Amino acid sequence: MSRPPSTHTTPQSHRISDRDLTEIQLHSVDSINDLHRMHPEHGHRGIRPPLSPAHSPTSNGNPCFPGRTDVNQPGQPISAKLQKHLGETWGSGSSRVYIAACGLIAFLLLMLFVTVYFLVQQGGAMRTLTEAVREKQDVSMEISKLIQELQALRHNLTALRDRP
Repeated sequence: MSRPPSTHTTPQSHRISDRDLTEIQLHSVDSINDLHRMHPEHGHRGIRPPLSPAHSPTSNGNPCFPGRTDVNQPGQPISAKLQKHLGETWGSGSSRVYIAACGLIAFLLLMLFVTVYFLVQQGGAMRTLTEAVREKQDVSMEISKLIQELQALRHNLTALRDRP
């Protein structure tokens, strides 16, 4: 049996992407701005234009801004939320370049700090080594003087023994 065509149509729900929603919100804001430009008298009479969908409060009373997703959206795992947030944060090319430049500068400053620290440490070690070498030279000079004196004493002692 075939079904007869129904005269009653059911609405189909389509998933609209966040990018499409953002675009719709931006177009709505542009349209409202265009209306205000074309009819400036409404802006001076104290009539407040309605909030655009981009800034309308959500169910919890917080305003919703374009390009920003609700972190506590149900049904999404935390890692997906984090990836989405990072994707939006790192989305534009100029922000990636800026963040990369900041990271590079921070890395170079860290390397400069480590290099200076290493040089200061090496300078202290060089001073200590120089002092140790000077002390060793002084000790070796004293030993050589003592050896010369011992040789002189031995020579004198030998000379005294040889006398009758």
